[in-house]
Amino acid sequence: MDMLQKAIEEITYFSDIFPEEEFQVITANKEEAVPYLREAVEYVLRNRTELEEDYQLYFYAIYLLAEFGDRESFPRIVELASLPDREADALLGDCITSDLSDILYNTFDGNLELLERTIKNADVNVYVRAAMLDVVGQLYLDGILQEGEWKDFLRQNVYCGREYDYLYDAVGCMLCQCHFYDMLPEIRYMFENNLLDEISMGKYDSYVDAMFEYRENEKAFCRDSFYAADTLRGWAMFREEPEKEAADKKDFAKMLCKLDKERGNPGRRVKTGRNDPCPCGSGKKYKFCCLNKPADEMDLIESLEERGKCLKSYPYTGQERVEGRIYLADYFDEVSIEIDKILYLALMNRPAFIWNRNKPAEEKRMREYLYLAYQKLAARMKEEQIRTFAEYDEKYSIHYRCEEWTDSLCELLKKNYEIEKYNEVAGFIAERNR
Repeated sequence: MDMLQKAIEEITYFSDIFPEEEFQVITANKEEAVPYLREAVEYVLRNRTELEEDYQLYFYAIYLLAEFGDRESFPRIVELASLPDREADALLGDCITSDLSDILYNTFDGNLELLERTIKNADVNVYVRAAMLDVVGQLYLDGILQEGEWKDFLRQNVYCGREYDYLYDAVGCMLCQCHFYDMLPEIRYMFENNLLDEISMGKYDSYVDAMFEYRENEKAFCRDSFYAADTLRGWAMFREEPEKEAADKKDFAKMLCKLDKERGNPGRRVKTGRNDPCPCGSGKKYKFCCLNKPADEMDLIESLEERGKCLKSYPYTGQERVEGRIYLADYFDEVSIEIDKILYLALMNRPAFIWNRNKPAEEKRMREYLYLAYQKLAARMKEEQIRTFAEYDEKYSIHYRCEEWTDSLCELLKKNYEIEKYNEVAGFIAERNR
């Protein structure tokens, strides 16, 4: 016990050296340590306006209580995180955006109503509410919350009528991570009402991509294995070994160099090997897919390899499937996907360093792809006697609405003095918008 008390004393105030040995002592004496840790949280709640400047025990306490899975501490940790914005930020700092969701999940005592009520409370720090949203999302994945209940709760947060705050970005991201395709209208609604920040995930087309994207950590919004020391050890508030700092800088330089090579030569053609994956995204080998196909009309705009780079983020359209996943072909036919891919090649942002940008070439590529998409769109609308853009959008549009991209095409044609094509497209738009 003397060792435990000494360890607690050592971590009561801040030090820029991570308390490795003290954490080992505390974790080895879990049951005896928990009352001290709970009291530290109570103490900061009672005295938060009069805390000594370097008082740190409560901060370590919430991490250790999460590692120990202490359910009794959950309401107090929620109360701590729900303090007025500035107080919560001053007391918890980067914990809010990095680890709070894991801490709450690993101490969760079953009080779902408390979480949901706090998420809806606009007076609580928005990043705290976003962390709590992750916890509820994990409870849905765990089967504790039914799909219908979870969707209803997310809808409530979409249509709550507030002005933009970060919670909308968190909700949009959550809808994609849960693959709720039927809630894409909610994402469209948030964009139309300026409730989503493009810096978060990009434009609407990026959300469509994310809706069909499956990652290795697909089933984890929160970690269920949580180790306080491993989580905190690398924090910037602790001194870093000179050797590691130098290695980190070297790794960062390598990463920049790699990005420059990948994105800095947008016009460079890279030859695809016969046994390489086909750049079209089918999932087949190149020799069994596009190698011997007749030249495509898009080859006049850019190479198959360049198209493949852009289409890497496009939802998978190959034949192989994994049970339980959704695919674009579940909702759209081949022609819709073909037209949408052309639009994607024209409009999807292609990251590149600003000094490597070639704006005239980019505009030319965009103009040619959009005109090709227009031709295919016009043919389909004529064949199926579709009279309006709204009707087409409802049945076939995926990433982009007709009115958005046809207007862009008109602007580009006019800017390039292609008057005949401009009049053709402008007339077509006028007829479909009557």
